[in-house]
Amino acid sequence: MKMVNGRRTRLNGVPLGKARTQSLSDGVFAVAMGLLVLQIQLPQVSGNIDHATLLEAIGAMAPSILVFGGTFLLAGAFWYLQHLTFHFIRQTDHVLIWINIVLLMFVAGLPFSAGMLARFPAQPMAYPLYFGDVLAIGIMLNWHWHYATRKYMVDPEADMDLLVRVTSRLRVIPTAAALGMALGTVHPTLGMGGFVWVLLLEPFIEKWRLWRAARRRATD
Repeated sequence: MKMVNGRRTRLNGVPLGKARTQSLSDGVFAVAMGLLVLQIQLPQVSGNIDHATLLEAIGAMAPSILVFGGTFLLAGAFWYLQHLTFHFIRQTDHVLIWINIVLLMFVAGLPFSAGMLARFPAQPMAYPLYFGDVLAIGIMLNWHWHYATRKYMVDPEADMDLLVRVTSRLRVIPTAAALGMALGTVHPTLGMGGFVWVLLLEPFIEKWRLWRAARRRATD
């Protein structure tokens, strides 16, 4: 701690750039998304098999292929949302950096949780593990954005309506994951169905919210 302009400053309070945090995030997301393909198990069959047997073996891989594709797109959505928040964030500090490190820890766990779901798609307990990981990423990403806005790290000239829409969009995936985690413990189909339906309905809910906001402004 030292005196600067008559005030005591702490190392933890020093504003930091965001470039290295973004670079680390890009690297972790890239590795995690690449490792997702490893949870697809190749069919354990010999090379000399007939066409029907090979098709049957490939069909047995369908759950793991669907989990890979869905999780890859989900990780891509999280990467996009984090990239979107950093578009408005001007700088970081030690707290925001550690929030992002914990977020990236859960991102790195996606290949494991996705692999468990792909291997045990009929087991209800695989769904809290998978959706719990997704929910944790969503919570940390929302905390990252809330902290940045509360600490005035966001560009003050940014359009307030855009910032509100970013906040709204960040809540969609964790809401869907929480529903999927709760329903998945009852039945696997309910868990995945609840998660997907929230994601499908989100664009319509967003349009309705914007219509309500425009109508409210018109009557004011």
